[in-house]
Amino acid sequence: MPRSREQNEKLREESMNHILVKSTMFFAQNGVEGTKIGDLTKKIGVSQGAIYVYFKSKEDLYDGVVKYCQSQVATDALLSIAKMEVPAIRKLRYVSDSILKNLSEDKLYSAQMLLALEGCVKGTAPAFAPLYDLMRSIIKEGQKDGAFAKGDAGKTADYFWSVVYIYSVKKCLDPKYNLLSSSELERVVRG
Repeated sequence: MPRSREQNEKLREESMNHILVKSTMFFAQNGVEGTKIGDLTKKIGVSQGAIYVYFKSKEDLYDGVVKYCQSQVATDALLSIAKMEVPAIRKLRYVSDSILKNLSEDKLYSAQMLLALEGCVKGTAPAFAPLYDLMRSIIKEGQKDGAFAKGDAGKTADYFWSVVYIYSVKKCLDPKYNLLSSSELERVVRG
């Protein structure tokens, strides 16, 4: 019996997601400039033709991977911390604990965070803005109640995410690398 249109669409989506997931670690370790499609396809076990069914170019695939990574990192659970009715200092701890736990336990998360942040810095994927907005709002709230250092909340959020990026790179390249603690990460914000 032939597949229905819905079944074909589901298979297409599963195949594209497979390519995105499998390409994540490769791009995280090699960068877009250091990635050759032939090497990537050998590593992830798909044909070059399969890549080009879904993506126009290596850069298009990279952009797709970055957007996928951002969707995996900016989870509803993490974003909902901003709405919690607790002091900003507790919100900061929840964010720090969540990120560091995932970085320490999941090598793929490290790659996802690395690429999500890299895409935001390059301006290729604005979808990561919700996490920057989350941190800015927590910082502003903490500055109002005197728990955090005064200053530009946007720049302080940049510092926070820069530290997360550095440790994502380290953890991605060396899964045994020891991460900093939540209180050390929070120092960026608290002053």
